[in-house]
Amino acid sequence: MLIDSHCHLPHPKYKKSLKDLINDAKNAGVTKLINIGTSVENNLEVIKVSTEYENVYSAVAVYPHEDTDKSLDFLRDTLDRQLGLSNKIVAVGECGLDIGQWEGGRHVEDQISLFEMQLELAVRHKLPVVIHNRNGDDRIMDILDKFARQNVIGVAHCFSSSWDVAQKYLDRGFFLSFSGMFTYKARAKLQEIVKKVPLDRFLLETDAPYLPPEGFRGQPNEPKNVVEVAKKFAEIRGLEFDKVADLSYSNTCRLFGIN
Repeated sequence: MLIDSHCHLPHPKYKKSLKDLINDAKNAGVTKLINIGTSVENNLEVIKVSTEYENVYSAVAVYPHEDTDKSLDFLRDTLDRQLGLSNKIVAVGECGLDIGQWEGGRHVEDQISLFEMQLELAVRHKLPVVIHNRNGDDRIMDILDKFARQNVIGVAHCFSSSWDVAQKYLDRGFFLSFSGMFTYKARAKLQEIVKKVPLDRFLLETDAPYLPPEGFRGQPNEPKNVVEVAKKFAEIRGLEFDKVADLSYSNTCRLFGIN
């Protein structure tokens, strides 16, 4: 059995129906999905999917560059309310920092305020966090250290940094999640992280419809492709596929409190 620990359903990139995407995943052995919200509006879609499909769970949050027209107070109140809408909400995410050239995106200081607010909600609702991080390693660690006494836990989604950064997450009690990105030749250095990550602290994901694994590039990624991610992980670690599948399944269930 496998879990796709991070996907986005529904999404305009898909030509398949939502039902077909979920059924295709199940037929491939992906028995559970965690569907990730990125905005106030998208969160409601994500929650709806988890209520309609027994094997789908949800996470809700505001991505660093979403809902830029809304105040922090409005977002706090709205997310606080949304987090109480379903008992299948298993995390606050994805939230974090995205530092780059975004047309109309949030300034870094505003991203930090948004991220810290969502960490506060995670503490209040006793949920783990799903962290998005682009070019924000040091800032992310500084923010997590501010919450050290509040026992914030979670996962570094689609991990793509160095082993030094990986160790910092691990030292703070976080998990690392690996997507199809580490199957790319240009991302070969990530395979060194895969070789070193403790086997009780990794998750596998697709980030579908983004980041299809090697061999599937040029088409929308799907939750079923977490099987390909697991195969590559098993190859790199010299483990049986079933062992990797079982480990990623149990790690994900433990982090997100899924029975």
